[in-house]
Amino acid sequence: MQGSDEQQATEVSAVGDLGSESMRAVYRDLLRFGPRSRSELTKRLGLSAPTVTRVTRDLLDSDRLHPLTAVVRAKGRPHEPLDIEENRGPRFIGVKVTADEVHAVVTTVRGNALEELVLPLEDTSPAAIEEAVLAPVEALVEAHPRVAGVGVSLGGPVADRRVVLSSYLLGWHEEHDLATALEARLHLPVVVENDLVAMVNGLHWFGIGRSYGSFAVLTVGAGIGAGTVIDGRLVEGRNHVAGLTGRFPIGRREDGSPQPLREVASTDSILRRARASSLLAEDQGMEELRRLVAAKDPEALEVSRELARSLAGAAAGLIAFVDPEAIVLGGENVDLVRAAGSAFEDTLRGAIASAQQDVVVRVLSGDFDEWARGAAVIAIQEFVGVAS
Repeated sequence: MQGSDEQQATEVSAVGDLGSESMRAVYRDLLRFGPRSRSELTKRLGLSAPTVTRVTRDLLDSDRLHPLTAVVRAKGRPHEPLDIEENRGPRFIGVKVTADEVHAVVTTVRGNALEELVLPLEDTSPAAIEEAVLAPVEALVEAHPRVAGVGVSLGGPVADRRVVLSSYLLGWHEEHDLATALEARLHLPVVVENDLVAMVNGLHWFGIGRSYGSFAVLTVGAGIGAGTVIDGRLVEGRNHVAGLTGRFPIGRREDGSPQPLREVASTDSILRRARASSLLAEDQGMEELRRLVAAKDPEALEVSRELARSLAGAAAGLIAFVDPEAIVLGGENVDLVRAAGSAFEDTLRGAIASAQQDVVVRVLSGDFDEWARGAAVIAIQEFVGVAS
């Protein structure tokens, strides 16, 4: 990284301190919900008018906010909406780590992507992951001034947004303080989070989840995950692992024991069944399966339909207990669900109550853009003083 540590520290200080909690509250509200007048902020946040006047003046003076065109009213003084300064505001970097690649993105404070980098990953040891994350982050920091924070997401439970407790997908069996290790090298604030939790936060704050007070996310890929937002809050559970396993039961095995979703929906399980039925050779993988699906091979399409129906069963269970406004499907294998046509929705609608038939189904792309963006959003949350 070019420049001295002192220069880097000065840049971080210039963009990384919002000041008092009142300033954070005003900035956070405008960030998430858009332009508002001072009087509206006073009512929404429960702050006094003099406090809002002082806080907004300070934020305007520091180029954090800018005024919009005043709205003339029939009675009283015109409303002068304020909004955050996004173009000249701080930047944030999000990094999504998989077992094969590192996906990095730099965003504005509203999570809008400015540039992306994807690098291959050959070694998943903690030391190798640190180096693999540093490479794109340092490149993006050099290209984009005013970086105020870095977020990193990966598969596995994470404590306090800093310490990775374990990662089955990366082969980590011991705790590793990834945030501290990266901060020592980058001289920037770093937060680390489970990849699904980060992605759901991104959807909730700046993505399609903003339209709903409650929604559930189901992801299907190398791992299976579910995340729920209820009444505007992400449910993490007592151990902060709610939805982070594929253990959700969707049926029974031949021996009568519960069959978890991951046994029929994870990448490994899909490939195992496709090879067992001779649809795929032992040396063939998802790329060949996708080719067969695109070619309308009947057996391959049945694999897609089986995946879609299994996922719909899990979604129906979530809807029964959570009653969300929307179900969002994602993950690298969501294209197989899409290829199954109406199988997912038909199965879902047939399994849920009549009062819940208006649940909305949304499907994300199968790439990792939303995951990397979610990692940037958790850094944005730390910047504005929100822990979850």
